[in-house]
Amino acid sequence: MSSSALSQLLEMGIPLGRARAALQRAKGDAMSAAEKVFAGELDDIPSDDDGGDNGHASSSVHDPVLKKVMASTRVGVQDYMDEDVTDEDAIFDSTSTPHTMVQAEDRLMSDPYAGVFFSKDRIEPVIESTSDPRYVELPLPKGGFGAPLRVRTLSQGEWMSGCPEEGEQSHLFQLYHLLEENVPCPSRCGHTFPRSPDDFFLLYPDFNDYINRLRTIIRPECPNCASKICLACGEAIDQRPPRRSTALQTGSCQIQPGKQFPGHEELLHCLPVQQGILIGVGLNVIERVFDHPKCSPAEDDTVINAKKRKPNSPLHPRKQLPVGSICGVILTHVSRSGQLAAERAQSAQDKQAAKLLSQVRVYLPDVNRPGGARTSDVLVHPTALAHLRRRSAFIHDMLRNDSLLDMSNRSAVYGEIFDWLEAVSSHESLASMLAMPQMRPTATIMDPNDPKQRVVTYEGSASPRELLESCVIQATAALQGLKSMSENLAATGLQEGAITQVPGAGLQPSLEENERLRSFCTDPKRTYLRSANAIDKSLVDTKGQTFVARMKATLPRLDAADDVREQEVTNQDDKAIVKIYEEWASRTRFRYCDMSCGKTALGSNIYQHAYNDELRSLERTDAPKRCLAIAKELAILTRNLPVAWSSSIFLRADETRVDCLKAMIIGPEGTPYENGCFVFDIFLPLEYNFKSPAVKSMTTSGGRYRYNPNLYADGKVCLSLLGTWQGPGWVSGQSTLLQVLISIQSLILCEEPYLNEPCKSDAQTPRSQAYSANVRRMVMTDAMVNNIRNPPRPFESEIRTHFRLKARYIRKQLARWKLLDDGKSIQGSGYTHPNAVPSAAHMPGGAPSQTAFDKAAEAVEQALRDLEEGTLL
Repeated sequence: MSSSALSQLLEMGIPLGRARAALQRAKGDAMSAAEKVFAGELDDIPSDDDGGDNGHASSSVHDPVLKKVMASTRVGVQDYMDEDVTDEDAIFDSTSTPHTMVQAEDRLMSDPYAGVFFSKDRIEPVIESTSDPRYVELPLPKGGFGAPLRVRTLSQGEWMSGCPEEGEQSHLFQLYHLLEENVPCPSRCGHTFPRSPDDFFLLYPDFNDYINRLRTIIRPECPNCASKICLACGEAIDQRPPRRSTALQTGSCQIQPGKQFPGHEELLHCLPVQQGILIGVGLNVIERVFDHPKCSPAEDDTVINAKKRKPNSPLHPRKQLPVGSICGVILTHVSRSGQLAAERAQSAQDKQAAKLLSQVRVYLPDVNRPGGARTSDVLVHPTALAHLRRRSAFIHDMLRNDSLLDMSNRSAVYGEIFDWLEAVSSHESLASMLAMPQMRPTATIMDPNDPKQRVVTYEGSASPRELLESCVIQATAALQGLKSMSENLAATGLQEGAITQVPGAGLQPSLEENERLRSFCTDPKRTYLRSANAIDKSLVDTKGQTFVARMKATLPRLDAADDVREQEVTNQDDKAIVKIYEEWASRTRFRYCDMSCGKTALGSNIYQHAYNDELRSLERTDAPKRCLAIAKELAILTRNLPVAWSSSIFLRADETRVDCLKAMIIGPEGTPYENGCFVFDIFLPLEYNFKSPAVKSMTTSGGRYRYNPNLYADGKVCLSLLGTWQGPGWVSGQSTLLQVLISIQSLILCEEPYLNEPCKSDAQTPRSQAYSANVRRMVMTDAMVNNIRNPPRPFESEIRTHFRLKARYIRKQLARWKLLDDGKSIQGSGYTHPNAVPSAAHMPGGAPSQTAFDKAAEAVEQALRDLEEGTLL
């Protein structure tokens, strides 16, 4: 007896005794065994594990795979198939007037997954069946010409695939096989209507084609008695208006005059059709359009001509490789024609996806359906729950997009995503799904003993609500970028004619782009914020205020400066401290702040910034393209600045002048710069993004220390992206400020800075080692001690929190550095000859054993003590 077959039956909710007996009767075939169980052929077998077939089924479990499956069983979905009345009573208060909704506290029981544990740390191996793609040949509609269409069918394995909860597999299996049985005429005239899964499980690329096909077969007429039936459920059609829930006629669910249901009434007759079949098939088609990883290339062609297969589809273009490296050092040339072709293909895919989403969304359960809610809108079919929970990976993928401009350019498909989220969140039985971690397939292993079986490992990932919060942060940052520049112009009090416009800057197209981005972020009908608020409101109704508060505490956010609290680390182990540090850095990596430090006699702001003169000179300038470029940058930077225990980047933008920025890079682990704080002033010039940003190093010990061949004591930063060094330069429209920051972090603050000098390529030479030793002494003296005692604005809180959280680690770091020191004094130029005299000989009054390193290390230790004890001035 195959352990995988037995595991499949157990996942369908079949008791162990009946599962073993059914497999024996079916000679090991899992599907045949399941059919026998659900047909009632094994009702004589006890439902507990003691049962067996003729005494052959053992109650003990010896198979390790079976033990693993049984151990992972959890309380799950209720059986709505058998408890329709009970569920309706749970949703509506039967003791009040027929049209009164119950209070929010009573609706907490409407969550069908209330007893299921979901976690991003969850890992679940699932046995799934596979099969070769199968096609059915369908005649063309009347009046059509050409060969018949061959349409791909949805196999049972695909229908049931995904990470299951207890009970889901049973409902999916029953519905699929229910449609294999013929249906007797309910008038008992003796006629039998033929029925097949091939009538229902068809993967048309256009969902409307599938709907039209379903409409032609869903209500056949009996040739004997002329009565009509619903082919899905087998009930007679009485030709009366569609059934509606009387509890939904008033209140928040009242019928809206003048609005008609945009779908087809005959498809809302029963739960299996509206929810189980339409939603399940629709989501499978949507998955293929979004090119979900689980779909193999062979599965892409869902409809082909019977005589000729088309190898390519405009819905599945070949993906273009990303242009350039993360640091912007190597840029790959891609022809403009190739880029345009990729954009056209993306646009075609987006249009198809948006169309599909709107077509399928019509059939989601909706208690506010135009024309009045139907009974099928109130009672959610278990198979609809299963498909909506399992097949929403496309939402996860779309919300992970870190380019807000790309989202605004693809507003058609993203608008449909928002509408989909609101439709799901508006139904109290579906809303909780949006707070569930998404179970994503991460690994697939084929069964060597059964080519039609595979083990798919599913792992938890961020929920749609969590990803939506990241998008809200991006949209807020972009709006701030667009808003602050216009507010700055207004604050000067200048007349419109006094504002200088950049000649040749393409003003009108830029204004249109700005407005498109602004509209995408603020459209009252389709916005991130609206969707997030709708989800939260529904979650309060279904899960309770406590659940929502706990969920919001885990969402990504940008804290205000006064919200940062000192973390207590005294009794924490190293692993806990790393977690605390990275969570703190993630929350504080990007912020807005006020960088002004006064006003001139004319009322202009003075900025505490290396580029104060440049900032003031642009106060009267309007450059829409620059404004758009900055808004795009800020949207990306809010969520993509690197954060890690080993090295992080923090960025601050002025509240009213987002072209005025400051960055702080924490020296990377394993380098002479480790854990030092390096501050850079950044200015985005008038021609940005056609020209690179201007960057100046501010960590120079007052202009005395040159930390790197590419970091001068006067603050100059040599980097090809900035046009201050040879190599691939800034590429308009492709290069970003994020690339500049990461290039400084990885290429300049590197392990052997001496090798950044031209013509120096020999690693670990005495000169290179002496150079690194000198850098370490400068880092301790300036990037550590000076920053702790006199932290530069606006990173005061971040610098001191960084050193307090890492104090224990930095002490160990100093001990390691001591072993690498050569005993020399600090050379501000950065260069120390390997034969230079040790520093103690040049220190009047200094102890012979106390080197420059020792004095710097002692100063670091004292600063850390003062920081921990709270005695810093």
